[in-house]
Amino acid sequence: MLFTDPFDEELANTGPASLFTLSHDGELQIDVMRTRELRRQHQGPFPKEHCHCVLIDQATQWPQYALLTSPGLCAPHERGSIVRYASYEEALRVVEECKQEYYLRNS
Repeated sequence: MLFTDPFDEELANTGPASLFTLSHDGELQIDVMRTRELRRQHQGPFPKEHCHCVLIDQATQWPQYALLTSPGLCAPHERGSIVRYASYEEALRVVEECKQEYYLRNS
């Protein structure tokens, strides 16, 4: 996993429970707005653990990889689904599979 910069990597490893998404360059960076939204929806505790997830937006059905730094943030979401996977590689593979299904449905 590559991070946008050392700040994002430090937040992922030692900071508060947060959500990180991939940039267009394939680097993880904190998604402040979604982090706030998830923390408002879910009351702690937020134990520290890297969770490799696929987010699927309810309105668009678009899949996206996300690193959530606490299983407490992986709970049901009001605007989409969050599915946890065993590894970064597995979650990325599922994102690509979901994108292919998305393209087939919408072509």
